[in-house]
Amino acid sequence: MNAVNKNYVGILLLIICLYSCKKDEDATGPKITFSTPIENQTFNVYDYVTVNAAVTDEHKITAISISLVDADQHLVHVTVPLPVSSPSTSISYQYLLDNIHLLTGIYYIKIFATDGINDSYKYQKIYVIEVPKTLDKVYVISNTSAAQTNLSFIDPVFSSIIPFHTFSGDHLASSVSSYYQQAYVCGNYTGAFSGHVLQFNGPRFTISPTLSSNPYFTGYYNDDKYNYVARYNGSIRGYDYTGTSIYSATALIGYYAKKICFNDQHLIAEEKEVLTSVKQLVTYFPNGSFEKSCSLTEDVVAFCEKDAGNVFVFGNTAGQASLSLFDRSNNNIWSPYPFPMAAGGMLSALKIDADTYLIGHSNGTIYKYQYSLGSVTTYLTGYTAVQLKYDDLSNRLYVVEVNRVSTFDYTSVSLVNTVTSTENILDAHLLYNR
Repeated sequence: MNAVNKNYVGILLLIICLYSCKKDEDATGPKITFSTPIENQTFNVYDYVTVNAAVTDEHKITAISISLVDADQHLVHVTVPLPVSSPSTSISYQYLLDNIHLLTGIYYIKIFATDGINDSYKYQKIYVIEVPKTLDKVYVISNTSAAQTNLSFIDPVFSSIIPFHTFSGDHLASSVSSYYQQAYVCGNYTGAFSGHVLQFNGPRFTISPTLSSNPYFTGYYNDDKYNYVARYNGSIRGYDYTGTSIYSATALIGYYAKKICFNDQHLIAEEKEVLTSVKQLVTYFPNGSFEKSCSLTEDVVAFCEKDAGNVFVFGNTAGQASLSLFDRSNNNIWSPYPFPMAAGGMLSALKIDADTYLIGHSNGTIYKYQYSLGSVTTYLTGYTAVQLKYDDLSNRLYVVEVNRVSTFDYTSVSLVNTVTSTENILDAHLLYNR
C-alpha cells in the first residue's frame, strides 16, 4: 500500500511539474500596434515616414526592425534595427525613403519583432510616388586610333563634346547604366572589359584580355543592370555592376558568340563557327544551359525584341541589308518583309515601339519599318547613322554619325541640335537620373 501511495504521489508531482512547465512556455510572439503612418498615406521618394508603434511581449523582446516591402512582400529598401530596452517598447523613427529606384505604387512599412522564440510581423500600407525620370547626360564613345577609347559627354546646350575619361585599347561595344550610374567599355583584341563610376570618374572593375592574334572579347550586351560578355574561347559570362560573375553559358562547340540579346529571360546569341563563315542563332535557358539552335544567314547588326516570344534580327546578308523575325518558341526565322531593301548595307537599327523600328543605312538614309503595315518608308535623308538612340521622355531621336551627333523631334522629324566631333564617334548613350 505504501508503495502504491508513493507511486501515486510521484505521478501527481510529475503532472504538476509538466503543467507548470506548460504554463511557463512562451507560445506567442510580441504584439505590434501601429500609430503612424496611417493606412494608405502617400509619400514621395526622399520623404521621411514617421513610424510610431507599440511593441509588447509578456516576457521579453530581443529584436525589432523596420523595413519596406512591395506588394509581393519583397524587400525593396533598407532594414533598420532598433534598440530594445524592455518588454514594452515604443517606436518613434523617421524612416527615410531615399531609394531613387522606388517606383510609384503600393508598399508596406514592415515592423518585425521577436522574443527570441516567436517572431511577429506587422504591415502598414502606404503609397509612394517615384522621382520623375530625367535625362542627365548624353555620353559619347570615340577614338582617334585603335590604341585607346575615349568617353566624353555633350555639354547641356549641345554645343561641344567634353572629354571625360580615356580607356586603353580598342573598342567592341559600350553602354551606360542609369540604374548604377556607371559606364562600361568592352574591348575586342586589346581593350579590357571595364566598369567605371561616373559620379567619381573612377574605376569600378577591370577584366583584362589575353593578347593574341585572335580577338579576346567577341560580344557584349547590357540590360542596364547586368553585363553579358562573350569571348573567343566560347564562354559567355554575365557580370553585375561590381564585376562579379552572375551568369554562365557556353557557345556551341567550335563557335563563339557575337551579338547577344535576351527574350523573356532566355539569352539569344548569334554564334559564328571559328573555322568557317557558318552561323547559328542559339537560344539558352534562363539558367544558361543550351536550349536549341537554328541556322542563321545574316550578319547581325542589332537584335530588337518585339515581344516576349519574338525578336527582330536586323543585319546584312552578303553585304545587303535584310531583316528577319525570330520566333523563339518555334525556333524559326522568317521574313516579315519579303521584299528587297535599298541597295547597300545596314549600319544600325532601333526599336521605337513593338510595331515601329528605324534603320540606319549606308546610303545616308534612315528608314522606318512598321510591322503591322509591312512597310519600309523613308524617314530621314542625309544622315549616315552608325547608331540611333531614342529618348521617350522628350520624344527626341539621336542620330549618331562618324563625326557628329544630331537630335530631331521624332514626330515632326525637325532638327533640334547638332554637335560635331574631331574624333571618330563609335557610339552614344543616354544617361538618366535613375
